Amino acid sequence: MALTSAQIVTLSCQIAKCSGFTSQAGQKLNAILQELCQTYDLELARKTTTITFNGTIGPYALPSDYLRARKGDIFYVFQGVPYFMTPLMLEEYDALVQQAGLNDFPRFFTTDMAPSPPTLLVWPSPSLVVPVTVRYYAQMADITTPETSSTVPWFPMDNYLVTRLAGELMQITDDDRAGMFLTSEESQNPQGAAVILRRYLKLKDDPEGKTHTVQLDRRIFGTTRWNLLQNTKNIGW
Repeated sequence: MALTSAQIVTLSCQIAKCSGFTSQAGQKLNAILQELCQTYDLELARKTTTITFNGTIGPYALPSDYLRARKGDIFYVFQGVPYFMTPLMLEEYDALVQQAGLNDFPRFFTTDMAPSPPTLLVWPSPSLVVPVTVRYYAQMADITTPETSSTVPWFPMDNYLVTRLAGELMQITDDDRAGMFLTSEESQNPQGAAVILRRYLKLKDDPEGKTHTVQLDRRIFGTTRWNLLQNTKNIGW
């Protein structure tokens, strides 16, 4: 059975021999979970939302917990045919021609993370009104008072969380064991937090047996003409 955040805090404090540091341990646990979201593409932290084209390039508001989306994760369906938009950097998007009357099926998008919430911009201006599916990696919500909460953290590797948290607490108390608990070197400690995480990441999301296809970058190949891409105008191509 998965450990609650309170149990993780208690175990980590016991291992680090600092039983009075439960409040600091709770803060550190939330920081560790935040770091996992911000650093790794974990399907456990993936969500789906919908926006609707309104005839403009945007900006369209994204969820406040939006971090990033993979290529192919933002698309719309028109008359049963899916259209996948190609992601651009903001500076690439700024170089596109913007003028009145330029309307078509949007084929590029960019995200601006500066506003709160983040926003989505598309190009060209939509000539249709359809819902747009946005699958994205999210910044998962913090656990309220983790040191006493019965909430089970969203990240499923209890051993990593306990070991990592214990190591972080050892850094606070200037415990010489901190480096061994946090290490990524298996020769130093085969049960170090970074070693445990590396093993998990190798097998996360069940990659075995999946086919990987090499694709041309649509920003360079077929950027202005749909006829250079696969024909999606005829259903059943």
